[in-house]
Amino acid sequence: MVVTQHGKAIRSTWPRVRIEYKNDKIGYLVDARDNGWKGQDRFYFGEKAKALKKAQEIARLYRELGADAAKFKFDDYTSYCGWQLLLKQAQEKHRLPYLTVEKVFQGFESYQEIWFREKTNVPDLPSAANQWFEDKTAELRGEGGRTLSLDSKKEHKQTVKYLKETFGQRSVDAVTHEMVEKYLKKAKRVDGKPLSQQTRKSRLTQFNMFFNWCMNPKRNWVKRNPCDGLSFHVEPKEVQILENEEVERLLNAAMLDADRNTILPWLVLGFFAGFRPSEASRLNWDEIDWDAKLDNGALQIRIGTEKAKTRTHFAELHPSGIEWLSRCHKDRSKIGFSQTTFKRIRKKIGLYDGWCPDCIRHSYASNWLAAHKSRGINTLAELMGNSPAIIGRYYRQARPAGKAEAYWKILPPSTLLKTNQLAG
Repeated sequence: MVVTQHGKAIRSTWPRVRIEYKNDKIGYLVDARDNGWKGQDRFYFGEKAKALKKAQEIARLYRELGADAAKFKFDDYTSYCGWQLLLKQAQEKHRLPYLTVEKVFQGFESYQEIWFREKTNVPDLPSAANQWFEDKTAELRGEGGRTLSLDSKKEHKQTVKYLKETFGQRSVDAVTHEMVEKYLKKAKRVDGKPLSQQTRKSRLTQFNMFFNWCMNPKRNWVKRNPCDGLSFHVEPKEVQILENEEVERLLNAAMLDADRNTILPWLVLGFFAGFRPSEASRLNWDEIDWDAKLDNGALQIRIGTEKAKTRTHFAELHPSGIEWLSRCHKDRSKIGFSQTTFKRIRKKIGLYDGWCPDCIRHSYASNWLAAHKSRGINTLAELMGNSPAIIGRYYRQARPAGKAEAYWKILPPSTLLKTNQLAG
């Protein structure tokens, strides 16, 4: 049983110390209640000297750190005082009065980063990006063991540029999730306008490929991909295509232009065979086998890996396209493309403003699907060098069957006149 009696105070200032009795034995109680003190506020000692020492310690802590000193254990406080002494000595020795413990630790972390980089051979980001580009663009080093097309190489080169501009000279393993997220949310186009969601999504895909490459066990530069958990939703929308009369005006204007051989073949391969713009411009005339006609009258044209964006595939040039190509001069050179001529004829026929770069290929895909439903989207994907999912998501606009049939009947004026005369 404990019997407590209030005894004589031997310290009357805060914290107070008074005599207390427990089990008929004299003791001393340190009472630290009040003054905002929120830690343990009563301590019992069997010796007077220990009680007074504890009271003086609490008073000193209160003077130096305020009521929050109650949160410190004695050992913690001793460590804190040691750090404060070392910090003060460093401030005086190096004449850095604004040096703080936080800055000391920041400096230590920077040192550790440099030390770790030297020990593990983790490169800085520009060096890693250059190595990634060289590796991915080397022969047969693309996905599936293929050689990347010129378009894919160009896209990779742009990614290297964005990586260097965004993350600077820091170590590749110092790029954080927050850094990637901040860049993708705030990045702008050259004209200062925000990036579209589609562009953000595409750029995230490229960054993700780069950091996955860095994580490869052969390198092991990054333990976790900083792109993990990031995504950008792109609202589905119907693709932009040209109406039949616009296609006809564009082809006729190209055929009547003085430089028609620098633009008409390129347009024909896009409208009637679904070539990508870069694939059409790189094709050589002597690569077209004019005898490789199919039962449906179309001409099969091979697009090799060196010209294709994705893989080697065979396009089909519709018979109407063959008629248009017959109006062009053929030699052993590239079919090529003239941006100047293209802009000039678009301005001439009122198709300059609001031009969608992919509308030619979109027009081909949309009209092909409407007119060849029995062959299906998988066949079209093979012809265009894409996957069925990409075709369905990015290349198709619903077309009435009548308009689609009329699209494939767009012919050069002289051919159309001859056809009408025969029909009459």
